[in-house]
Amino acid sequence: MQRMNQPISIAKSSDFRASNDQIVNEKKIYDLARLRQEIAAADGYGKRLYMPLGVDSLDQALAGGLTFGRVHLLTGAMQAHGAVSGFAMALLDLLQHHAQQIKPKQASNRPTAVINDAGLIVWCPASQRNSAGMLYGHGLAAAGLNPARLLIVDTPNPSRRLAALDDILRTEGLAAVVMEYDGVQKSSDYWMRLARRAQLAAEDSGTTAFLLGAPISVVGFETAWQIKPAADLDRWSHSALVQRSVWDLTLQRARGGRPHKCRVGWQAGLGRLQACDHNIMANGKPVQAELPIADLSANHWPAQALAR
Repeated sequence: MQRMNQPISIAKSSDFRASNDQIVNEKKIYDLARLRQEIAAADGYGKRLYMPLGVDSLDQALAGGLTFGRVHLLTGAMQAHGAVSGFAMALLDLLQHHAQQIKPKQASNRPTAVINDAGLIVWCPASQRNSAGMLYGHGLAAAGLNPARLLIVDTPNPSRRLAALDDILRTEGLAAVVMEYDGVQKSSDYWMRLARRAQLAAEDSGTTAFLLGAPISVVGFETAWQIKPAADLDRWSHSALVQRSVWDLTLQRARGGRPHKCRVGWQAGLGRLQACDHNIMANGKPVQAELPIADLSANHWPAQALAR
């Protein structure tokens, strides 16, 4: 009979410590998730209205989907490409379709935000000097956005444009607000105060807003994104994907959620985002998602492309 005080082997001791560390880590994850739920319940966040985007991993990172009646920050190199504006148009199209689906429920329930599926969309574009181009009616229609519902407010001064954001959000009868802030340089305190005012105005009116521009380091918005264009290699083998846009999305911050990275595709008419392979390779090298402006000249295009 072995003695009770016989020393435990080193291997068994190591397995015991590993098992104990795993239990401690799982308890920390559980406690953190429960704390987030309690904070969300105390803040009324669990009763929010949100829109699933159709990509499971992205919706999980957003704690269910994109929240209505809040201000979302969409950033990227807007002077080099139209990925940020394109993603904003896709979200607007999704918002309109989702508002039509939940409209019967709003008649019987009292939601935290009123979604107007027939209201105008106010778009405040950047000045000509700092933008990648003007909004084009036929292009908007091809992207699934009705130009007749779009009200363009042209304000060349970005500071005055941002100062009017909370007043625009408090206007009744709007479906959404899109505002571009150019490459304006402001202090972190300015952006925090702007985010706070805009968030309160959006919550009061139930109007969803999207702020578009160059990347900025600021907290206070409901979500913060960085959008880049991505290569779609599938379109060469599937003619139906010619009009599909593909973006690399980086969800930097999300209230009640977590950061996330994914590659998604959007095709007008389908009414949803599609998950794409994030690790697409071409010739053994990663696909370049963003081209410098200087490389868009005729000297850098293949002869076959120029012949077309």
